[in-house]
Amino acid sequence: MKLKLGLGLAGLGVVLMILMASPIYERFFGRTRLRFPYLSRPIPAATYAALAAKPGWAKAELEVAPGISLRGLVRRPSAKDKPWVLFYPGNDESQLERGQGFLSRLAGDADLGLAVFGYRGYDASDGKSELAALRADAPEILAKLCQREGIAPAQVHVAGFSIGGHFAVHAARGAAERGRRAATLTLLAPADDIVMYQPSRFAKLSAGEDYQTRPFLAGVPAPVLVLQGAADQTLDGATQGRAIAEALGERAKYVELPGVGHVPILENGPALEAMREFLKQHTP
Repeated sequence: MKLKLGLGLAGLGVVLMILMASPIYERFFGRTRLRFPYLSRPIPAATYAALAAKPGWAKAELEVAPGISLRGLVRRPSAKDKPWVLFYPGNDESQLERGQGFLSRLAGDADLGLAVFGYRGYDASDGKSELAALRADAPEILAKLCQREGIAPAQVHVAGFSIGGHFAVHAARGAAERGRRAATLTLLAPADDIVMYQPSRFAKLSAGEDYQTRPFLAGVPAPVLVLQGAADQTLDGATQGRAIAEALGERAKYVELPGVGHVPILENGPALEAMREFLKQHTP
């Protein structure tokens, strides 16, 4: 009897250990974290064509992995030696439209190259939105853009919004590891510690995918600008942007904008002006 009881308790212990290590346990008994569904969806070909038809803009395509092409928009400058801004968008149903709008407002009449690409599964791009693949694509987008346009990474100012901040960090980090650093990195309302999940009827049971940015900051070189709205309703305030800036230390300049929300930071005049000044300071 004692032997059976002992074996039963041992078996129960094993089951509990397995459960504690499982995503389900983390989902229901782990620390509370902000959770967001992937908003990836295709856009009609006519919508993509209309965006590319705007004055100065054109379609662009990058093959980031075998059989996977990311499609985006570029606005080329007047000469090859001009600076570029490469934008990594947030979790948006219309990444190209919002990215194009942000870049157009940022540049105005300045002679800058501008580029934005939809992530896997978003807009006109191939594939499925999954963290490992999106993270691997991030440095490839920068490298392939430079190859396609015949420019050096040192000409490219990398910028990322929301989850795009996570991917922009990987792009800047990857370029530095290859010995071909980007000009600067700007993070707008960056996500530091959130969970993303695939929409489904079982989404509440899913542990989702772990987006943490600070563990990857050690390899990010200066200069970095962090722009954060104090009234960020999506990321529950300015905490995540502040945490990233604090982890970067002297490599980063932190600007917190009173009363500015998450998406509105992309249209905020002081935020755009702060980024313009930052780019000017670090453009030869």
